[in-house]
Amino acid sequence: MYQVGGKDFEDWTDAQDAAVQLLEDGIEYVSILEWNDERKTWGLLQELNLKRGIVSQQFNTYSLAPYYVRLRNYEG
Repeated sequence: MYQVGGKDFEDWTDAQDAAVQLLEDGIEYVSILEWNDERKTWGLLQELNLKRGIVSQQFNTYSLAPYYVRLRNYEG
């Protein structure tokens, strides 16, 4: 399970959609959290910021997943 802006998502793609929408709506930083069943807590998966850039050839904590960029034809 993933969380963005206080809302839960079962699908990571949906979570990234929500994060991109928040960024495009003017939120400066958006975090995507992932639920850890073993620890019963949320952990940071991504922290996105448009000014820093969210598209990279290699996935990292500060960028969208490359498959997502291709799937949505996202250019940032």
